[in-house]
Amino acid sequence: MSYNKITSKDLEQLRSFIRDEDRFITKPTVHWDHDQFKTVRAMPDLVIQPTTNEEVEKVVKYASDHHIPIVPRGNSTGLMGANLSVDGGISLDMIKMNKILSYEPNNLTMTVQAGIRLKDMEEFLADKPFTYMPAPAMHWATIGGNVDTNAGGLKAIKYGVTREHIRELKVVLANGKLYKFGAKAVKSSSGYSLKDLIIGSEGTLGVVTEVTVRLYPRPKEIINALIPYPTLTQAIKSVPAILASGVVPTTVEFMGRKVIDLWESYANQKFPVSEGNGFIIVGIDAFTKGEVEAELKQVLETVKQFDAGKAVVLAADSDEAKLIWKAREELLLAIQKSTPMMDEVDISVPIDHIPDVLKRIDELEKEVGMRIPNFGHAGDGNLHIYLCSDDDSKEVFDKKSKEVITELYKKAKEVDGNMSGEHGIGYAREPYFEDYYGKDYVEMLRKIKLAFDPNDIINPDKVFPMHG
Repeated sequence: MSYNKITSKDLEQLRSFIRDEDRFITKPTVHWDHDQFKTVRAMPDLVIQPTTNEEVEKVVKYASDHHIPIVPRGNSTGLMGANLSVDGGISLDMIKMNKILSYEPNNLTMTVQAGIRLKDMEEFLADKPFTYMPAPAMHWATIGGNVDTNAGGLKAIKYGVTREHIRELKVVLANGKLYKFGAKAVKSSSGYSLKDLIIGSEGTLGVVTEVTVRLYPRPKEIINALIPYPTLTQAIKSVPAILASGVVPTTVEFMGRKVIDLWESYANQKFPVSEGNGFIIVGIDAFTKGEVEAELKQVLETVKQFDAGKAVVLAADSDEAKLIWKAREELLLAIQKSTPMMDEVDISVPIDHIPDVLKRIDELEKEVGMRIPNFGHAGDGNLHIYLCSDDDSKEVFDKKSKEVITELYKKAKEVDGNMSGEHGIGYAREPYFEDYYGKDYVEMLRKIKLAFDPNDIINPDKVFPMHG
């Protein structure tokens, strides 16, 4: 697809929509050419930072009418290049649309602008009896970005992902009109759910400007336990048994000794538990102390059949607990630090097939000659798998990466999984999408895209190819 370049006349007209000169950036810096992973780089021709719905409406309509690509951007914590201006044009940087618009505890909702960070929402709710339950690891990500990728996080096993916590969206479509999708009401049996179509669309259907989230009563009791096992396979195989026991954990995370060794080197600290080669962290919350203690007791009884070692119960304010959670949160940074170049796959598979994927990773390390550390969410089957270049040249690394990614997608498809559980497809994984899901499926997605965005100007060339 070819697009029009921004002319001086375009700049003059677009500038008239934006009240403040400092939010109209005609010479973008490298700040806008990458996301957190930096595997894809692309510089926009113009950056606009709107503060109101009206500004977004005017800019989007102008871009569509004049066939200029426009890409919504949050705080750029993504990993797949979904918010990069790969065709040039306008980067619509939403970070200054960051206000809390309403807090309605009697309705269990809160409405915010799309550019507010999760961190700021958490701070606002810190002294209140209600909380926004999803817990993606990137607390400085924006809620709009979370909506666009249907972000998951540590609590997905019990509370679900972003989709389950969104009541209403306001979205500007390519025609420049602001639409309300969803409602503050809990239930709907009232036609197509366009709200749910927008969630997870990676900003390809419209620009999310306002989000009404569901609030949840804050659990009064929280307990976590680190459980060691002789092997990572035993650790993973214990998870379905935990769920079958009747316990519904908030969190079940897994990690192996290999990634812990990387963290120890990165942090220059010792992991508090020396025994075991596989670990899960089980989190439980409830409203009474008796409930969490009873559920933890059931978990510890259940895992005995998998040769589990002595669990470390993580009191929230203990130094040991803080160190273990610090290690979990810094695993990605530790892996990044260990290698000059890195790529990532976050396939999602049925939880009973996690061992099959881990076995395939071990095989690929030997077959391809590549180090592939991993960790992830054992309770929902979302694996974070990292491809490390180490001493390889970029050419060799790219070739090996393509082979490993292809094989991991093949394994995910074989066990009825998905290409991505959290990070999305974006630009980096678009070339694999049609092969994975099939031409008929992608053709249907193309029709939906064109119904919302007939000129294909909103975040083009992302997720799936628009032309077969």
